[in-house]
Amino acid sequence: MAERWYKKGKALRDEISCATAETGRALLWFLGQMSFVVKMNGVIVYLDPFLNDFTDETGAGRAYGPPFLPDSGLSADYFICSHNHADHLNLQTLLPQAQTNPKTHFIVPRPFTGLLTDAGIDGSRVTGAQAGVALELDGGLTLTPVAAAHTAYETDKNGDDLYLGYVLNGGGCRIYHAGDTVVTPRLVETLKGLGPLNIAVLPVNGGDWERAGRGIAANMTAEDAAKLARAIDADLTVPAHYDLLGGNAVNPSFFAEAMYRLCPSKKYHIFAPGECFRYHV
Repeated sequence: MAERWYKKGKALRDEISCATAETGRALLWFLGQMSFVVKMNGVIVYLDPFLNDFTDETGAGRAYGPPFLPDSGLSADYFICSHNHADHLNLQTLLPQAQTNPKTHFIVPRPFTGLLTDAGIDGSRVTGAQAGVALELDGGLTLTPVAAAHTAYETDKNGDDLYLGYVLNGGGCRIYHAGDTVVTPRLVETLKGLGPLNIAVLPVNGGDWERAGRGIAANMTAEDAAKLARAIDADLTVPAHYDLLGGNAVNPSFFAEAMYRLCPSKKYHIFAPGECFRYHV
């Protein structure tokens, strides 16, 4: 595995735990794939945490290792997962966190709450998210789930979405974490209604027939992401889901080129893994 971490291990854990973000500011750390840490109003939120070793059905594993192990006693108020794919919701990450930090609460799409409780996480610590139903979090934060189309919109027998993104709002800062999704008119209109968005974290790895043949659902392309950033007028756009798993990756410079060509006045940031980004509203 290549070494790509800007910061990792205890140094990164301590930075996340000790860093402060004043009202109207947010701190973000990129942990690879769609995994981010957000800190606002003193609350630490892990979005799509993926901290365990992994090997897929083809024998391919992570392009680089996790920044720290999931049983290393992470300071985290919330672990939030967008859908039930192993690089977004993985019990090998969630269970050690549940065991080492009894204060961490887990939020997953409503159809998958049983995965966590059946694995031993107490039901009082698990919340099922539903598209359009806002959740009040600690520190005055609000989390609004947004339906996502990982190739297409899918629901369970109760009509609950299997794929979600989330808008995290606190201290005057709104952050959209897309999870895995393509762009649809429905998504554009929903995000406009939840805006103005300060930060949009978007997958950019796209999809094709070969990956579809291996059971890999599609995401928006780099150009789709740039067009979405323009359509919803996000202040800052962050590309993700391009780096971690072989056979489903893309060069993030494609996104930079699309932003330069389609909306050169818009801000974007390509993270180094383990880098802290400070955003001021």
